[in-house]
Amino acid sequence: MADGKIKITLTIAGKSYPMTIDAANEELYREAGKRLNEKITEYARIPKFDMQDRLAMAALRYSILALTTEHSSSLGDKDIEELRAIEKLIRDYVKE
Repeated sequence: MADGKIKITLTIAGKSYPMTIDAANEELYREAGKRLNEKITEYARIPKFDMQDRLAMAALRYSILALTTEHSSSLGDKDIEELRAIEKLIRDYVKE
């Protein structure tokens, strides 16, 4: 492929997603897919969660992590503790 692009296929939640990405990012994409599938599998242990619930909770978890990282330089300790408390509430809810 031109410009260092490659075609890969990631399987997330049992569905294949073909995509064209920069070759330099292949490992990042594959690791992201792997981690997402691990979270989806983790949430599968909760009987009341269907696939949409599992995907939503995994997306929420990674969104919180991304926001925490993104804002960590501008957030104070209190803000980070509030985000951690929100994440704990999610984890506690998921364990029910």
